[in-house]
Amino acid sequence: MNYFFRYLPLATEVKQNALHVIAGGYTLIPAHSRYPPLAHPENHDFQWARGRTLREHQVIYISRGEGMFESRSAGRRRVTAGTLFAIFPDEWHRYSPKSEIGWDEYWVAFDGADAQQLMADYSLTPSTPFIFANVSVPLKEEFVRLADELHREEIGYEKIIAGRTTVILAMAYAYSQRKGYEGSAALQVIEKAKNVMSSKIDEDISMEQLAASLNIGYSLFRKIFREYTGFSPAQYHLEVRINYAIKLLTTTTLPLSTVGERIGIESPGYFSRLFKRKTGCSPRDFRSTSQNDKKQDVIA
Repeated sequence: MNYFFRYLPLATEVKQNALHVIAGGYTLIPAHSRYPPLAHPENHDFQWARGRTLREHQVIYISRGEGMFESRSAGRRRVTAGTLFAIFPDEWHRYSPKSEIGWDEYWVAFDGADAQQLMADYSLTPSTPFIFANVSVPLKEEFVRLADELHREEIGYEKIIAGRTTVILAMAYAYSQRKGYEGSAALQVIEKAKNVMSSKIDEDISMEQLAASLNIGYSLFRKIFREYTGFSPAQYHLEVRINYAIKLLTTTTLPLSTVGERIGIESPGYFSRLFKRKTGCSPRDFRSTSQNDKKQDVIA
């Protein structure tokens, strides 16, 4: 059996951080093994028969095997490889691998003023505590990196492991969103559309004609594109063009009118208004600020 866990002695200043890690680790449970196999602190140890209630948040990722999870609010649910589930303060729960299979679990416990909001950001609640992220080597490796920081305890590690906890949840959520598109025809359409938009920064594109060229109806194209990117096709193309203008303003001395022309906008006034609406400042002010920042970097 391969395992590691560490419960931290938390200094007062660490507890005051908006997000701080309390403990973390991993346990690789072979088939037909006792579970839980290790003696954790009394306020964290549990047996299936009685379950437990914690005072902090936890997330547990199962990278191999399967088993069962049960909590007061979510009821009893089967857990398979690739599932991340969350534990909430004052929420009775229990979980265990299937004896004849076992599982590999990676976990982190955390708390702080931002902990509740962090869970909410990824739609985790006591009644819906699951993210179905699929089996992911990068996600597992992020837990391993966190455990390594816990093991070494080098100065400043508390900030790093708090950051890794946020990254773990972000990765799990992102993978859960992507898995429905992996290898799909919809993803191929989206990627082809993005390539076309990136190659036509200096011109307007008819999104209806683009959809037709990709052999998909416009309504469906717009729907799947927004679901995947968070933008409508037209909004995405505009973001690409504005980002290119930002690059030109910060890396060249081209006249502002030329920068506008490079993204397909011939009217300097319209370019300035559009740029300000998207970035919060005019192209001239943006360039001036970026040049001043560079001078400060040189002086420093």
